[in-house]
Amino acid sequence: MSELISTKHVLCLEPFQKTSGVRREGEAPAEPRLAGRLALPKRRTFSEIALAVVLMLGPTVLASDSQEEQYRERQVLDPETDEWVARERPPELGPEDELDEARTLLAAGEPRQARKLLKQWLEENPDSERYFEAEYLLGETYFESRDYWKAVERHQTVAENAAGELFHTANERCVDVARAFLSGQKRILWKIFRLPAYDDGIEILDRVWQREPGTQLGELALKLKADYYFTHGDVDLAQDEYANLALQFPSGRYIQLAMLRTAVAAEAGFPGIQFDDRPLIEAAERYRQFQAAFPAYAERENVAERIEGIRQQRGEKDLDIARWYERTRRSDAAQFYYRQILKDWPDTLAATEARARLRALGSRIEEQTATVEAEGGEP
Repeated sequence: MSELISTKHVLCLEPFQKTSGVRREGEAPAEPRLAGRLALPKRRTFSEIALAVVLMLGPTVLASDSQEEQYRERQVLDPETDEWVARERPPELGPEDELDEARTLLAAGEPRQARKLLKQWLEENPDSERYFEAEYLLGETYFESRDYWKAVERHQTVAENAAGELFHTANERCVDVARAFLSGQKRILWKIFRLPAYDDGIEILDRVWQREPGTQLGELALKLKADYYFTHGDVDLAQDEYANLALQFPSGRYIQLAMLRTAVAAEAGFPGIQFDDRPLIEAAERYRQFQAAFPAYAERENVAERIEGIRQQRGEKDLDIARWYERTRRSDAAQFYYRQILKDWPDTLAATEARARLRALGSRIEEQTATVEAEGGEP
């Protein structure tokens, strides 16, 4: 039976048929038999056969198409023959090309990959003419990653060893790092700690000025230092730095600002009427110099009102001295200072108070007025 049934046939078996056990005369005894039948497959239509072929050959065809597509990706279209030809393999990068590749990675916002490439290049090319260019690019990778301290270490090395445009560009980047530190950016230590770096920013600017004195970049370094001290209320250092800026660059870009803030810082250095008034004296002199050099700018900045304010403060200081002598019952000394106020600071609030106190002490104001006019003062 198994030989008669092919694997392509379907065997349909029916249940065994039971014989009744009653046999007719002349009939041979019935033998049990398998009442099954062999079912041959029915004929397939052309469409069914085509579908089966597609199902069997489909993966092979798709795989072939995929391979063809991948192969085509490795080809380029020849415009002359209008045929697909094999793409030429790109040449291996040389030392010079690797630096250009690093620049490309930096421009694409991939500083880590560029850093890895540059570190390897520096190790393999310590004697290259472009060594400090690579060092500068390595600093740029740290700058883009906001690790400003490591960046400025590289840039300082380049600025101290390179020349020409690379020297100037490295110094410019040092100024950028200093500006970041002075604005509050932290110095990263051991990839964990972040420390204030204000002093580092000032030191970086000092070194830039030492390397590029008399240049516009050096001028900017001096201004940034003075601005930092002025903004943070260190008026004594601010006055010195602005005065130095005006001295080094008398026709520079920031001369007006430097002269004005020198006077403002000097005035701000006066702690009060109970202290020495030399800061006020210096501030008034610097305001007058500024007023003479830039009258229009001085008018816009209300310099005349500032000078008048200094006169009022100096008059208040002399008035405070006169009051002290009066409190200690030293009337002659008190009257001397009251009269001096009328002479030095007429038309001030202190002068009004001085006249009132002289009347209270029995001094004749008319005589004092005549004395002031005789000495060339203003009543």
